[in-house]
Amino acid sequence: MLATALALMLLPQGPGATGEAQAATSFSTFSDGDGVIGKAAFNPGLHYFHSTGKPGPGPNFFQIYDRCDDGLTPGVEWLITEGAEAGTSYRKELDGDCETSVLLPIPFRISALETHFGGKEMPSMTWHFYLKAQDGSYAHRSDSISDQMGSYANVWDREFYTESSVYREPYGRVGSTITVTVVPTDEAYSGGPVAADDDMNEMWDEIQKETPVPDDLSGDQVESLKKQLWCHLAFAVEGWTGGPTWDLEAERPNISWEEVKGLGDLKDHRCNWGSDEGSYYRPPTDGSDPADLAPVVDAGPDVTTDEGGEVTLRGTAADDRGTPTSTWTYTRGDDVDEGAACTFTDAGRPRTGFTCTDDGTYTVKLTADDGVHHPVSDSATVTVRNVAPTLTLESPDDWDVHRVENEVAIAASFTDPGSNDTHTCTVTWDDGSTSRFPATSGRCEAAHVYEHAGMDTVSVQVTDDDAGEDSGERMIVVYDPRAGLVSGSGTLADGAGYSVTAKYLTTGSTVPAGTVALAVPTEDGKKALLSTALDWLVITPEGKVAVKGRSATHGFVGYLEKDAFRGVVWPLSQGATPPSHPLYDSTPGASWDLDEARPQPLRTGLTVIDTGWIPGLPALPGGGLLGLGGTLPALLDGLPTLGGDVAVAGRSSS
Repeated sequence: MLATALALMLLPQGPGATGEAQAATSFSTFSDGDGVIGKAAFNPGLHYFHSTGKPGPGPNFFQIYDRCDDGLTPGVEWLITEGAEAGTSYRKELDGDCETSVLLPIPFRISALETHFGGKEMPSMTWHFYLKAQDGSYAHRSDSISDQMGSYANVWDREFYTESSVYREPYGRVGSTITVTVVPTDEAYSGGPVAADDDMNEMWDEIQKETPVPDDLSGDQVESLKKQLWCHLAFAVEGWTGGPTWDLEAERPNISWEEVKGLGDLKDHRCNWGSDEGSYYRPPTDGSDPADLAPVVDAGPDVTTDEGGEVTLRGTAADDRGTPTSTWTYTRGDDVDEGAACTFTDAGRPRTGFTCTDDGTYTVKLTADDGVHHPVSDSATVTVRNVAPTLTLESPDDWDVHRVENEVAIAASFTDPGSNDTHTCTVTWDDGSTSRFPATSGRCEAAHVYEHAGMDTVSVQVTDDDAGEDSGERMIVVYDPRAGLVSGSGTLADGAGYSVTAKYLTTGSTVPAGTVALAVPTEDGKKALLSTALDWLVITPEGKVAVKGRSATHGFVGYLEKDAFRGVVWPLSQGATPPSHPLYDSTPGASWDLDEARPQPLRTGLTVIDTGWIPGLPALPGGGLLGLGGTLPALLDGLPTLGGDVAVAGRSSS
């Protein structure tokens, strides 16, 4: 028990005494019936050095207390929420549980988990403390805790200091202060009042280059920081007006230069003037006990965020008699849609999170009440940006096959962090028709009947009421077994050749009959294919044709017009539909959609396309033939053949 008590004394336990900094800025503790199991405390920047006078493990670290022999491993997860690393998360933990022994009878360990964060920024962050069981599960995990990293620079070549850091820490009755901590060199103690003006300006400029103070500090606060720095340079005496660190707090009042430089005042303030009540503290002027004064409140700077995303409100509330009760409220601006709502992470804390369900301008008001005076309020503006919805197109799939006059259904879901947004779905069916309708429960669902065969690229778009949008598309195949016949052969300029005869035999057929032969050039020579099955045949009213099928080892799609052809060939091992880079494509990079397939002009040959279905096999009378006269049998008799180009793989013969 004594050892445990001593360990707890080493950990930060809450606000420090007046005139002292707290030993950490945020905490998390787990306990059971026997006391504390584990505790984590975060120290931003050089705050630990400032508060203890000891360097510690470095800037921005977590101090961990861990009870031994409980089988639990402590660790910390943290997420940077703003700045250059916004959205970056980290996780560190100690090596297993500690065990007591004869050599190590102490039933606890105190360790540090370093973040190694440094640089010019002071980003907000959230963190969780956890204790992990031996099976890897969380035995304990804290709620999200908000804090702020400190900036840090290690500059051993500077004349007056070797390290600098700017961070936010608890301070007196104000709540918090921006603190600038520097580790002075011996040279910094040797200048005296004569050199202090020049030394202060030089040192301040160097600090601002490496670890600048936040832009939202007031002119009085910055001037107070510089006066504190001047005082240390002018009157620094180790252990009296300066220790291993010089710590400049922005909340110390901006006193006159006469008070800074006066030796009579110096013995009282020792470069740390004020009563650690912050710049809001107003002492009486007649020497009597202070009268009760109204609280002072600041809602913090205006901020911008995305709908559905949390932003930190950096308010402060102070009173000369202690911390007043504080409450956040909000009002919607005229540009906010009806039904929008916002929440505070903790409406009773000056520094808290704020989240809204819709974009627009909101006014947040922080009110402080000391129970004596009328409540005092201050306001800030929160601008919430719209975020576009994110669509997931669930069906149909690319290359889905449908018969004309059968219903084709689409289904898509979407998410939108702006939960108050309304949404409109727009489906473009690629046959000249469009469906537009309100979304229902985060979904877009519709159906359509195609009257004609084609390869149609169906586009689904969801648009929120602020014009944010997302979309997806799929290409489907619509066939008509009542279409006629395609028959022909030819060659292309690259040496590829084809021969095709295909049609649906009956109006109830689901796959076409016929044969396709291809000979295509590849890196390994000419590849000859003979179809073993045809999957579908599309003949459009405009006389465009697409036919898909397979041989024993390869898949193919042929696009045909009366005097043009495009062939696509790929190994079936790559799938049932053409990959992005097939074995052969006579129009590489063109769309798979028949309307945009761009078949190549024939070098030799001709294709006959009959767009109207006639019962029976190819011995059909003419009629409906695009660009051709006479009867179909006569034309088929006169078509050229490919000869050895198709029959011989790997070489060409005539």
